[in-house]
Amino acid sequence: MRGHQPGRDLTHDLVLPVLLFAVLGGMTWAVRGCSGYGAMAGCLFAGVTWGTAWWFIARDAGARQSRRYASGWIILALAIGVGISGNRGWMQWPSFFEGHLQTDAAKGEYAPISRSYGFVWLFIAGVPWAGIGACLLAWCASGRSLRVRDWCLRLGCAFGVAWLARILFENFPGVFLPLYQNLSPEYADLPGHPNLRRLLNDNRNAITHLGFYLGCLGYEAARRDWKNVTLILTAGVLNGLGWALLQNWSWAKAFWPGATFNFWRCWESSGGISIGVAYGVAYYLVNGRRPDEEWTTREARAGNEHPNLERFGAYTGLLLGLGLSIKNGLKGWANLYLGNEDYWNGLLWRVIGPMLALGLIALVWRIRRRPLPRGFQGDVFPHAYRLVWIVLITQNVLAQLVTGPWSSWSEVAFSLYYVVLFSLSAVVIHHFHCLKAGQIPTR
Repeated sequence: MRGHQPGRDLTHDLVLPVLLFAVLGGMTWAVRGCSGYGAMAGCLFAGVTWGTAWWFIARDAGARQSRRYASGWIILALAIGVGISGNRGWMQWPSFFEGHLQTDAAKGEYAPISRSYGFVWLFIAGVPWAGIGACLLAWCASGRSLRVRDWCLRLGCAFGVAWLARILFENFPGVFLPLYQNLSPEYADLPGHPNLRRLLNDNRNAITHLGFYLGCLGYEAARRDWKNVTLILTAGVLNGLGWALLQNWSWAKAFWPGATFNFWRCWESSGGISIGVAYGVAYYLVNGRRPDEEWTTREARAGNEHPNLERFGAYTGLLLGLGLSIKNGLKGWANLYLGNEDYWNGLLWRVIGPMLALGLIALVWRIRRRPLPRGFQGDVFPHAYRLVWIVLITQNVLAQLVTGPWSSWSEVAFSLYYVVLFSLSAVVIHHFHCLKAGQIPTR
């Protein structure tokens, strides 16, 4: 595994990563909109799963990592990055594909609008929805080490451009709000046109997130870290294109007239597949194995310079990502079968909230009690295979809990669909494990 690689291995660098991230996205993004999840909670569910999978297939079982993006911090980075992306809606844009700009859906009121607006806004939404996670993933592996002032500048660019985007939105609403000139009286009366109020919020948040994404991209371009630029651009642009082409599955009703199926969850699932494909292609473009001859003697002997920080990042990502996913999954199950979601949410917070706090304290105590030396030459995560299985099993059990009731045939269909996706992801993960263990020869 550590020898010189004479070329790119398309199977293990492209095909299998794309397949793995796509099937994980197909399940987690469909669950994202289910009972108990939604918004940031659902995106966190997906982010920690993608982050763990990326980290596992990229890492080597030792101190020296031959792939640039293999840090344990990736788990926390994608959990937070994808989670933040969920802090906005998208329900006002699908009607654009039908030529409608809803002003008051409850009364059936809308204004005619070109379908092109649907493609534009799904692209604008899709870019940062995958791209913000890629930005934080890029922060886990900079080509050159960053000092404190460099980090301040990096964060300043990200949040500064997001703030600038917000200012531009507020001062030039005609640029960012569809048909603003034609519907100026309606936009001025948002309480009387509730869908326009929601559209304004969704567009504002989408532009703000896009600003954060562009700020991150601009910083990496300014410092000429072209791999980070490629990672961020690939994930964002590919998913923007994928979401625009999928059209929220607005075409499904015409394609299957009279069908009573949950097409919205089909859109959610395919949207997750789109993000997974984008991450898989990005993985291939930026995360190839580094040949042995490129390592200097100092690098070869350095080992892991910050093993305890990396342990803290990985285990914090797993603890918070899985802990909150379990809390929300149990809340969703209770809502489906017991009702009174708010009651169960409060009860679960009172139980799981303190457990998460105690878990973080125990994690810090454990690392400080048994620290690894700086320059550690061994494997910081000897149980990585167990960890990725814990994530896979936990998230798929939660997916089954919030898919129901089984009296609905469409829910049964999604339940079986998740089993198929789990089987595919399990085979790919086991294959990578065997590859790392030397049970499968590499070329």
